[in-house]
Amino acid sequence: RERRERAAADADAEFSAEFLSAARAVFDMIDADQSGWLDKDEVVAAVRSDKKVIHFLQTCGNQNLQYLLVPARLQNALAVLDTDRDG
Repeated sequence: RERRERAAADADAEFSAEFLSAARAVFDMIDADQSGWLDKDEVVAAVRSDKKVIHFLQTCGNQNLQYLLVPARLQNALAVLDTDRDG
């Protein structure tokens, strides 16, 4: 049992590291003005028309990031993340 729990924890850590690495990569691609911040317009424009971003999301292998390509899911994600509603 302990071995299974350790293996599960290792798998979670590996998934988290891979996700964070992919999320950082796409963040950097979308952050065209290199401000260190993303606003809604930057994200929407990149996901709709930036071929590099679209290709990365399509091929990154992470379903959570690939959901950004689905307009309704993108809007939901942006609404959740924009806690102060400033875009």
